[in-house]
Amino acid sequence: MTKNSPPVTIVIPTYNHARFLVRSIDSALSQTRPASEIIVIDDGSADEPSEVVRQFEQVRFVRQDNRGLAAARNRGLDAANGEKVVFLDADDALLPEALEAGLNCFDENPSAAFVYGAFRDVDSSGSTVRFTRMDSRCDLIRCNWIAMIGAAMFDRAKLLDAGGFDETLGMAEDWDLFLRLSRKHPFASHEQPVAIYYRQPDAMSAQVGKLKHWIEVVRRKERLRGLDELEQRAWREGRDVWEGYYPETGPRSLPRRTLRKVRRLVFGK
Repeated sequence: MTKNSPPVTIVIPTYNHARFLVRSIDSALSQTRPASEIIVIDDGSADEPSEVVRQFEQVRFVRQDNRGLAAARNRGLDAANGEKVVFLDADDALLPEALEAGLNCFDENPSAAFVYGAFRDVDSSGSTVRFTRMDSRCDLIRCNWIAMIGAAMFDRAKLLDAGGFDETLGMAEDWDLFLRLSRKHPFASHEQPVAIYYRQPDAMSAQVGKLKHWIEVVRRKERLRGLDELEQRAWREGRDVWEGYYPETGPRSLPRRTLRKVRRLVFGK
């Protein structure tokens, strides 16, 4: 990484997760390559995250009425001054070399819209390092192998040009964004762990009722417009991937009749 590496903004959206904020902010402040700014976006929380943020002079605090995670990320994107942006969910954390690793990857891939690394997946049974290298856009079309948005670093200008996150989606808005960005720009990866994903019982991906929003991503025009033969094949192959990616919506938790209906709805089969 060069001494004149670009400034990086870390955006931390929070909704009723004030109890986790000290951990996430501390991780943002403990970078080997310091962030140029850290912004906490309060999405209409009832647990007073401002009281936590007051402990940190270096952190900006922005409050908005509750509009959802995608809208909170977009608010942070609009407020950011950095050339690169990292989005860290309030209940997760960054590893100390996260920004340095992301910037090094951008140095090697200056035209990329985003880069990503590995992350530690932590639950009651322990910690697992997760990383899948994607060699082409077809890999991303099959599934959101990045899995955790905190493992990614974005080029802010390209992200703004893409319109940011789709605020109509209540889930998988990160995958939707990755797909849109990858239409116009390359992306890159490195294998260094950069973030920690702490599984919470009330996490979005554990709410089966939110599955409809994930389905909406797959049904979007992305599936039908502008895909070449290899990309169309990747969509078809993806029908077997999503059950493993979201096991709580897989065969062990949903009736077979429901699964058949979802498959027809999403994949036309």
